[in-house]
Amino acid sequence: MTEPISTSEKSKKINVISKQTIHQICSGQVVLDLATALKELVENSLDSNATLIDIKLTDYGKTCITVSDNGSGILEQDFEGLGLKHHTSKLQEFSDLTEVNTFGFRGEALSSLCSLAELSIITRHCTSEYGFKLQFDHNGLLQKKEPCAREIGTTVHVKNIFKCLPVRVKEFQRNLKKEYIRAIQILYSYCLISTETKITCTNSVSGKASNLVVNTVNSSNILNNINIIFGKKSSNGLIKIELLPPDELTLQEYNLPNNIIVDFEWDCYISSCEHDVGRFTSDRQFFYINGRPCDLIKINKLINQIYHKYNNKQYPFIFLNLKLNKYSTDINVTPNKRTIFCTQQNLILATLKYSLISKWDKLQGNLTINPLSKLNFGIKRTISPTNEDRSIKRLHKLNEISDIKYIIKQNIQCDNENKITQYDNSQNNISYDMKILNSIEMPISILTIKQKLQEKQNILPKYVTSNTTIKFKAKMEANENSKAENELKTQLTKDSFFKMEIIGQFNLGFIITRLKEDLFIIDQHASDEKYRFEKLNNETQLKTQKLIIPKFLNISAVNETILIEHQKTFEDNGFFFKINSKAEFGHRIQLTGIPVSGYWQFGQEDIEELIFLIREGGVENKEKNIFRPSRVRQMLASRACRGAVMIGKALNNSDMQKLIAQMAQMKNPWSCPHGRPTIRHLLSLNLIY
Repeated sequence: MTEPISTSEKSKKINVISKQTIHQICSGQVVLDLATALKELVENSLDSNATLIDIKLTDYGKTCITVSDNGSGILEQDFEGLGLKHHTSKLQEFSDLTEVNTFGFRGEALSSLCSLAELSIITRHCTSEYGFKLQFDHNGLLQKKEPCAREIGTTVHVKNIFKCLPVRVKEFQRNLKKEYIRAIQILYSYCLISTETKITCTNSVSGKASNLVVNTVNSSNILNNINIIFGKKSSNGLIKIELLPPDELTLQEYNLPNNIIVDFEWDCYISSCEHDVGRFTSDRQFFYINGRPCDLIKINKLINQIYHKYNNKQYPFIFLNLKLNKYSTDINVTPNKRTIFCTQQNLILATLKYSLISKWDKLQGNLTINPLSKLNFGIKRTISPTNEDRSIKRLHKLNEISDIKYIIKQNIQCDNENKITQYDNSQNNISYDMKILNSIEMPISILTIKQKLQEKQNILPKYVTSNTTIKFKAKMEANENSKAENELKTQLTKDSFFKMEIIGQFNLGFIITRLKEDLFIIDQHASDEKYRFEKLNNETQLKTQKLIIPKFLNISAVNETILIEHQKTFEDNGFFFKINSKAEFGHRIQLTGIPVSGYWQFGQEDIEELIFLIREGGVENKEKNIFRPSRVRQMLASRACRGAVMIGKALNNSDMQKLIAQMAQMKNPWSCPHGRPTIRHLLSLNLIY
């Protein structure tokens, strides 16, 4: 009798996925977020040759997204296929992709929105005497068509987006304002490139009056669009980058032949490299290929790297529209069409590098001296040289740390030196640096360290077996900082610091501790500095100096909205405002008070950076939700540094215990505010038994 086949041995039958399931799966991959939905609708309007596009968001887009235009409208004969997958008038064959001159061409956007939301359209074609109101179901099938009054053009209503995807809708609602801000940032990219087109966007919340977010005019000039969107002074400091063919050296760097021809053009505006002309954040960098907004990661990285060689404190405003041969680009890579493959990438990078360096080198050679009547005698805004000198000296001290491993290995009693060497070579788990010191001042000697270890020998294993786990493998080198920090985060908890035994102080600057079979070295100054910094960051409310005359802020409407909604955060940082809700959007806020502290004074650039941090959810104290501009953090770090235990101070056991206990109270004890490590793993004792 044949035994029955177990369930685990049976092969599962391959079934066909239903069309409805396929539709829903694919739709969720096409429309990822609010930004994608808004992008697709705006692109449809631009493709219809609209000169006026009006966007209305209700509850930041959660309740409804409405996009109206005065484009050519939709033919009645196309109504049936409007919401169906892969129905488009822009492609007939695959080869047509090389000739696409429109933003959309795959026939996915409206179909996907049907699946993820409630979609209705009101449209009138230029050849029709009246309009039609169309209603679609979740499969994209036309359910209702009725005549209505409308001027030529199209209006699309998308209600309750993502309602059909329970997990997605919860995530969307939880991050609603971040989604909204990201969508507006994408909208900016279309507003900048769309000359001869007026684009407006408003947002209304809970039945209140609408807030104007974007309002452009039918400008034919990119610089005018920049000023309209970001404020009248936004184009100040922008320079036009002329395209220069790269020299022989640059061509060789990118493995390009010397006789290669630059057969493309660009429109390129980038901030001057002069200090205080750029921005403190990278939020205004826009890239296009043939007028299509896209993500050009390598080009973006190159421009910022070159800029930071001339101005390492700021980021440039970037507008770059590459005009390439269509046969050298592939725009059919991802559903959102923001990733574009290009066969000329190396030539573009070489041309950009040479053109930027040529331009900025000339600017560096020019010195502009203002007349005395225009000199602004302000308060110094840099950290004093004494602090910088102290940091440099401390870095030299830190270079000595890697030699400690060598000293401990050579001086601690071992059962069998050959066995240790063999174990090190076979496992390759630890590295001993050989930078040997001529002399080291030590409050306790290596012999004392040895004695203390031998006192605890009864609880250490006598032999190392081949399966002994070495928890910390990162070398004590600058290029392995992140790896070392990740190991510490994984292996140590707050309780670990309370359990550490103090062996002693090394070189009047470092504390040697032991936790079970591992030795650690702690920077006494950096650890105390970080503790004081976190305390100051949580508790400090900066003093405010009131302005005699309130000052209008030159910021965009969306940044203005963020500031109003997070006014308490700005007050915690010492900024106070007068808000006139009835004023024109973009001119509702007046600055009435600024933070001051000693030689530090702050202004609009710090306000804009704080807006960026809030928008991106950047550097923050999540427990108290405290955001700080980078210069406020620098000031607090400088204050913490001055009050911390210094290198060179001898510590008793009580002092060292206090510093280690402080590390258990920190949110992030692994590095000081200047980026120096506070603690590193020194040696695993398993390697010497």
